[in-house]
Amino acid sequence: MLTAREIKQYRQDGYVIPSGFRFDDAVVEALRTAVDTILASNPKMKPDRIINPHLNEGRPYGVKGHQIINTVAHDRRILEMLESVMGPDIILWLTHLFCKLPQSTREVPWHQDGQYWPIRPWATCTVWIAIDRVEKSNGAMKVIPGSHEGQAWQHHEDFGDHLTLSQVIGDDQLADKDVRYIELEPGQVSLHDVGIVHGSAANTSGRRRAGLAMRYMPATSGFYRDEDMPLSKFDWSTLPIELVKGDNINSINDFHIGHDTLPW
Repeated sequence: MLTAREIKQYRQDGYVIPSGFRFDDAVVEALRTAVDTILASNPKMKPDRIINPHLNEGRPYGVKGHQIINTVAHDRRILEMLESVMGPDIILWLTHLFCKLPQSTREVPWHQDGQYWPIRPWATCTVWIAIDRVEKSNGAMKVIPGSHEGQAWQHHEDFGDHLTLSQVIGDDQLADKDVRYIELEPGQVSLHDVGIVHGSAANTSGRRRAGLAMRYMPATSGFYRDEDMPLSKFDWSTLPIELVKGDNINSINDFHIGHDTLPW
């Protein structure tokens, strides 16, 4: 599903938009219906922070999800793309529905995902599916190409009410960096590496921006639930992870925790 050139771009830039793949209109419409259902079923949840909607009242937050998201997360074509950049042994460890409502004020500050997650060594590929049209004007994700290479970037605390994260990379570190926006049509996907510096502005437009992030790790890495993560306020202790392709290589990975409720 990824060409040799796209694999090279992913490794060089830390992200890629596959040219030969797009979910068809029926899947996109099913995902839009799922978004509406999930938002209505979880009125106390922030619409840009719906965790694990591929599960049915799954841990850690008991979100009432939707089966289509579970189906998409296991799509054979998605797993084939992932295999080309992370190998044949793949774990699905989180899904995240980002829904930026029109005229919203919340933004995602510059950050690196790896500094928030208990995965060692750092190794995760996020598949981001556009459910609505995603453009710069309605809060498209922005990235710093190549920023996944080298050491971790320095974060500092910022507790602004408009921010979705409290530990951010300061603009002073990014003043001379190239910024690219990942603009997608409904059904298109992008892949990005755990280490790429990225964020997104608030949606000041009159159009919704819904997207689904599906996060996968190679089974050579470990999910360390008890690791002290100073940047993260997330409860990892009961998060269910699932081997979706190949074999588990790292014995620290536990596929029983959090699975007391089945997906569907």
